[in-house]
Amino acid sequence: MVFRSELVEGRRSQTVQGQYAGDQALQRLLQGSGLHAQRAGDGTWTVQPGSAVAAAAGDGVVVTDTLNVRGTLERSGGEARDRRGYDDVYDLDISTVYSGRDRVERYRGSNPADVVKDLVGVFSGDARNSGALDINIRGIQGPGRVPVSIGGGEQALTVWRGYNGVSNRNYIDPNLIGGIQVIKGPGLVRDVHSGIGGALIIKTIDVDDIVPKGERFGGEFKIEGSSNAVALRLPQLHTGEDYRNVPGFPQASPSAPYADSTLLVPVKSRGSETNVFAGDDQAWRLALGLRGEHVDLMAAYAWRKRGNYFSGTKGTAYCDQDPREQFEYKGLDYIITLARYFKPGDEVPNTSSEQESWLLKATWQINDDQQLRATWRHTLSHYGEIMPSRILSAPDYGRIQWPLSRVDSDAWNLEYHWQPAGSRWLDLRANLWRTETTSDTYAAGGFPNFASNPDWNPGSSPILRNTALANARNDRTGLTLSNRFALHSTLDLTVGGNWQFETLRSGDPYFGVSDGWRMYPRAGRRQEGEGYMTLDWRPVEFLSLSAGVRYARYWAFDDFLQEHPELMTASVFPKEARYRVNELPERPASLQGEIDEIESQREYWESIGMGFIVDDLLKGLLGKYETPVAVDHSIPWLPDADGNYSRATNPCLNGQVAAIPGLLPVQGAQILCSIQSGRPQAVAARNERKRDHAWLPTF
Repeated sequence: MVFRSELVEGRRSQTVQGQYAGDQALQRLLQGSGLHAQRAGDGTWTVQPGSAVAAAAGDGVVVTDTLNVRGTLERSGGEARDRRGYDDVYDLDISTVYSGRDRVERYRGSNPADVVKDLVGVFSGDARNSGALDINIRGIQGPGRVPVSIGGGEQALTVWRGYNGVSNRNYIDPNLIGGIQVIKGPGLVRDVHSGIGGALIIKTIDVDDIVPKGERFGGEFKIEGSSNAVALRLPQLHTGEDYRNVPGFPQASPSAPYADSTLLVPVKSRGSETNVFAGDDQAWRLALGLRGEHVDLMAAYAWRKRGNYFSGTKGTAYCDQDPREQFEYKGLDYIITLARYFKPGDEVPNTSSEQESWLLKATWQINDDQQLRATWRHTLSHYGEIMPSRILSAPDYGRIQWPLSRVDSDAWNLEYHWQPAGSRWLDLRANLWRTETTSDTYAAGGFPNFASNPDWNPGSSPILRNTALANARNDRTGLTLSNRFALHSTLDLTVGGNWQFETLRSGDPYFGVSDGWRMYPRAGRRQEGEGYMTLDWRPVEFLSLSAGVRYARYWAFDDFLQEHPELMTASVFPKEARYRVNELPERPASLQGEIDEIESQREYWESIGMGFIVDDLLKGLLGKYETPVAVDHSIPWLPDADGNYSRATNPCLNGQVAAIPGLLPVQGAQILCSIQSGRPQAVAARNERKRDHAWLPTF
């Protein structure tokens, strides 16, 4: 039996009891539902609206009572959302997976990253020390490679992780997730912004998730806990103090304080306590919903707090190997020595998180054909993290605890859907969204306690500063538009596009290129947009063919470099044409002095009958300047005003070198001229917009 899920959504049928033939039972089951079943030649049954069956039959006119014709807008939340998501896994002609609300709650885990652990080929980086999602699809992750959409908008923060690259962090409380769709690889999916690795789309909970069917008001309260965490103990920073007066601070290396004992905490071990509310890992959520005749309202508040977790105690042998043996014979591998520093069953520092979230939604059913939805989501997150290079370089890195990072984010979006009943030309969707994020993260690259040594650098300050904290403001504004045209009963055309503009600012001061191991404060602007078109053709019931094209372009501008032009330098490798000719060696200015010195001895040597010695000395001295030798020369190959090199200005090809007499081979036996790169030259560079565009066809 084949049918579209939206045809049966919200419909009920009477119970069928007794003995019937298969077709009779099916027709009786559908009686009064407005649906009819038709049997194909291969035995397949297709469920269709009653009007479609009557039109196909063509055996007369059916007279009915007055009918109320209503729009066909689908419900966007609850069971309808999840049913469409699970169907898309099979209906879309690309690789996708979907996790509905039931699966999200079943695999929720203790961190946001745990919500994707049941999705094949999907992982999240920084799972335990960021409180965020950093999605990896089939081994591909990073900014722009796997866009993450939460409630219709993008929020991703690019966080520098030193030698370990960057993280692409997205913040959402698992208790606010209604469904997760994963697009594996690039594809043309309506209203989905995908990258080379694919996309992850998170739908937040809706009024249909909270208010039962047939009810006007509903609420839901959830609480959870775990015993596998311990309360956080933070170290005290010594910002503003003279490092020479701080006990435990490394006096010999204040500018590289890897062994800063003031950041060490006494780790705790897991006991036998199994009470889920005795551990420092709790979360709760309260959601209320109101379903009206034209307006639906929903509000939800979620809070979760988790201390540093305890490491596992089973299967530790692989991670408890002798560090001397693994260094000498296997190369430096920190994974197989982790249990030497993070003891099994002990507290793991920098893994805590606390998150507070608000979600408000209002849906206005303008009429049967139009719907407008407004959403606001606020997230405030505090979490533990530490730069990887600041752990592994410390002598006792299993006890280092840094202060907490903080991320404060607001997201708004306004969605509009217009789908007139019976219209072939209008199925319009629009979404205007904005996210504003303020972050104070320990990802600048420095140290929480840093100072200069005035004994090494006279005039430098011994006052401790926090050079590990990076402050930033990241804002995004975006728009998504699409419309589907039913050109024929078997042919659909979908046209759409999306656009977004991003700004990044930082209030961090800049004190030069070597300021406490810090990276430059980041500031810039970026804009990207794309348009796409897809054709879906269904020539027969069992076959669907799709073809489309997407055009994308972007520009980016670095505002920090614009404010600091002294940092804009570039290495230029000039091109030059090299040739070789025979030339007499150049006589040095000192040659005449040497000749005069030899001539001054002639009288003596001739007096004893050996004047030929002077002649031999002069002959040997002058001979090396009278014998031609091969000498290399070069002529610059200059680019044009646009920086391009052309054949017309190539000295090897435009006759400049060919006109020089006495050319010798410079390569092999016949090549008389060659193009080579000259010595690199440092030149002032221009801060320009980076821009590009591309086409992507799909079939």
